[in-house]
Amino acid sequence: MRPPDRPGCFLCHRPTFDPDKREVPWARAVAGGVQVLICPDCQHDRPDWAESLDRCEACGSTRLSITLGQIVCRACGHTAKAGV
Repeated sequence: MRPPDRPGCFLCHRPTFDPDKREVPWARAVAGGVQVLICPDCQHDRPDWAESLDRCEACGSTRLSITLGQIVCRACGHTAKAGV
């Protein structure tokens, strides 16, 4: 998987925008070893939006981010090398 040319939603490809403070924020996740964003609309309109995300090897959570070449689980703290 190739990262997009500009930041946008992983599912609908909508360019990033700042949602209203009362709205759900963009979700940050990892899919195919690449950091991705999921827009508030897709989080609301697609109940299965998290099924395409990578999961933590230790706890199974999808709350992953990539920092300095490491995939970090924000749920349990487990780290793994990012395989881009």
